[in-house]
Amino acid sequence: MNVSDVDKGTGDHQGKADHCRMFSHTSVLSVVMAGFLLTGAGMGCADMGGGKDTVSSPPQSFSIYALSRGKGVPEEARNVLDKARALLKTAQEQGAVTRLTDQRIGLEGETRVCAELRDADSASELVADIQQISLGVDLINVKIEACPQ
Repeated sequence: MNVSDVDKGTGDHQGKADHCRMFSHTSVLSVVMAGFLLTGAGMGCADMGGGKDTVSSPPQSFSIYALSRGKGVPEEARNVLDKARALLKTAQEQGAVTRLTDQRIGLEGETRVCAELRDADSASELVADIQQISLGVDLINVKIEACPQ
């Protein structure tokens, strides 16, 4: 066999060239099929939420924590908590707060006040107000979360 046989696609090299072309087509087909399968599997997994929207709704409850560092809740933090309670009580009288809980969570006076509101706008407004009055005060945390049952 000589070089001219290879160029013409004759001789032993013809079989190898056909095999390489077939292997190349098979590889491309495998990659394309794998992509389709993975896309289909991903779609199936994405729908496993029972058809519920995955976009979370705006919060309608939040907690205010007054904490300590081993010496009780500082006076400044207690004052902020009292102001927050007054805001929440007023909002409750106006019908914006549907549930209000006040719970001692520690041995040194640590406290969680949790409020559930009728709508997300009221919750956002009250969270902003309480964050404003707690600005710069140590050991006060405002956390958007569900109230304990």
